[in-house]
Amino acid sequence: MSVLSKSVYAFMVIDAIVTAFVAYISFAIIAPDNLLAIIFIMTAVVLIMLNAKGFYQPRIYTFKDIYKLFEGIVIACFLSGVFMIPMLHGYAAVILLYDIALIFLASLVARTFYVLYKRFVKPVKNILIVGAGQNGKFIAEEIQSRPELGMKVVGFLDDNMNTIEEEDSSIPILGLTYDSEAVIKDNNVDIVIIAVKSRMDSDILTDLAKGIPLGVKVWRMPTFYSHIAHKLFITKMTINWLFYDYVRPKHILYSHVKRILDKIMALIILVITLPITMVAMLGIKFSDFGPVFFSQTRIGKFGKPFKMIKFRTMYQDKVDENFDDDLVEVEHDDKRVMPFCKWIRKYHIDDIPQMFNILKGEMSLVGPRPVREDVYEENSENILYWECRSWVRPGWTGWQQVNDNDPIPEERLRYDLYYIKNRKLVWDTIIFIQYVIRILCGKCK
Repeated sequence: MSVLSKSVYAFMVIDAIVTAFVAYISFAIIAPDNLLAIIFIMTAVVLIMLNAKGFYQPRIYTFKDIYKLFEGIVIACFLSGVFMIPMLHGYAAVILLYDIALIFLASLVARTFYVLYKRFVKPVKNILIVGAGQNGKFIAEEIQSRPELGMKVVGFLDDNMNTIEEEDSSIPILGLTYDSEAVIKDNNVDIVIIAVKSRMDSDILTDLAKGIPLGVKVWRMPTFYSHIAHKLFITKMTINWLFYDYVRPKHILYSHVKRILDKIMALIILVITLPITMVAMLGIKFSDFGPVFFSQTRIGKFGKPFKMIKFRTMYQDKVDENFDDDLVEVEHDDKRVMPFCKWIRKYHIDDIPQMFNILKGEMSLVGPRPVREDVYEENSENILYWECRSWVRPGWTGWQQVNDNDPIPEERLRYDLYYIKNRKLVWDTIIFIQYVIRILCGKCK
């Protein structure tokens, strides 16, 4: 997943160096034979956990983030300790407490200096948008709503005189495209975003080519939007690009490898959660002596229907075949939910049987969440390119689930298509970890 801020990469490098150094000085004497493995495990787990916590994304730091940083490092070191117990000969607990303190303090100091640098030293990046129409205003509003980016829209360029006369935005139109050289120089522009809906003619392109000096970065509006919002800006052109990206050989290989890993992880999850699922099954059965499982037809890859399995959490006589709790939030005091099953829903224990759908090849661990057949058909008729989200297997969780618990269908599509465009195994792992963390914290819908 691409990022715009170099600070993201800087923090990843700093955290990796700090963690590797702390692991080296902690374990060089007591575990010299396994030192490289220990350094690798600790560094990888810390980076994955802090990424799952959102520390490698542009953000405005608050005092609350101090706790979140500490929590992430504690969890990461604990998980590292679980992997390293066979290597540490009983010293794990004391040493890991020491490591938590050092890694946390170093990471906190680095971020404190960054906050001070960003506030008092780092200049704001000035942005010029070519095109003052709907797309231009849309990306301008998106940038203004994200102060963590440290960017300012200085104005628009537009050759449409009608647009200039009817301009109602708080952001001014600074001139025509042949004015670009002067406008860029006068406003110290760092980034130019091309937000023109139709293809530009040769005269406009020549004006921009002459007017944009070296060193000024130029972005297409859909690409820039995807980088800052982590959603796909959906147009006919971006869908065409998505198709060509989808059929690239690297994604074909990725799909085969992912299927194997999906089945392995599904088996591991079923084994690890077996004690919990046994308790859940007994509790459901004795709550009203009805069936333990509930299945519902959902739409899978390329529009193929399948039966998605869940634990039944509502009273038998209250179950609605058309109910979709991926779309409709169930309140904590909903009378349809059996009292025993409230904790099952809160921590998504009811979704564990979907591991069998994954083993059967109907679902994946990570992907767009499957919807009911009637929802799929309705959205296909009303929302352009809705069918494109079924180019991949639906997921137990997905990019939308870790970003927005209650999106409208159009927003869901933006997240899902962004996932399809950028999918890779490392990112799948990060999404899965983020989802598990949200479940354990009770923050998932």
